[in-house]
Amino acid sequence: MFRTLMLALALGASGTTAVALASQQISNAQAAVSVQFETGADHVFTPAERAVITETLYAAYQITKADFPRLTEAVTIEVHPIHRPSVDALGGVTGRAQRPGGLVLELSVTYPGGLEAAARDGLMRTGLHEMHHLARGWTIENNAYGPGIAIAAANEGLAEIYAEQYEGRETAYAPLDTETFKTWSEEIRALPRNADYGAWMFAHPDGREAVGYRTGAELVRQAMTRSGLGIVELSAYTPDEIWRMAGFDGLSAN
Repeated sequence: MFRTLMLALALGASGTTAVALASQQISNAQAAVSVQFETGADHVFTPAERAVITETLYAAYQITKADFPRLTEAVTIEVHPIHRPSVDALGGVTGRAQRPGGLVLELSVTYPGGLEAAARDGLMRTGLHEMHHLARGWTIENNAYGPGIAIAAANEGLAEIYAEQYEGRETAYAPLDTETFKTWSEEIRALPRNADYGAWMFAHPDGREAVGYRTGAELVRQAMTRSGLGIVELSAYTPDEIWRMAGFDGLSAN
């Protein structure tokens, strides 16, 4: 679908059925998605950057909406330039589902090739990931789920695999081997609900990175293999059910 959408964006109205349909899809996405560009301390988005970012986000919305009709009919997206070289290894783009219907996306000005390159290399993946969160209700404000790293791992794993399967490439992090997955899963499941989110999802004091994200991605892969469900179908289940499908007991209330 993305290729058709981008073809229509490039060619405009051509009179063919395929392009006409894609143009209608683009129109629907334009009506649903509001993109707001924020000026950074050392960068103002150029017209070319705005164009590729907006087009990619329209396509990401349309793809996710087709898979998850419950995705909200209106999405507001704040786009910020950031000076954070650590994001470059992840495609130059990061983001968060701030609230129902609201995303915040950040593009690295230090990414090789600039913000247009970051948009082309990393924005579709991040857009799909964050749109999945909106469809599922996994947002920072008014979250549809309780706290807990085990819950976060399952929800982030779903969004990660959804974007990964669409793009056909893995993240910057290598998949976990069986023993590491088991060990990290046991650690996460033993944590109290108020465990430090930053430490377990991003940078652990012992030097590990993205423990929750990487465990969650493998959790979802295991659940899909054992259940036979695809990522869209699996996304209808709760974190507790996903842990069970992957071969674990249900989540505790600790």
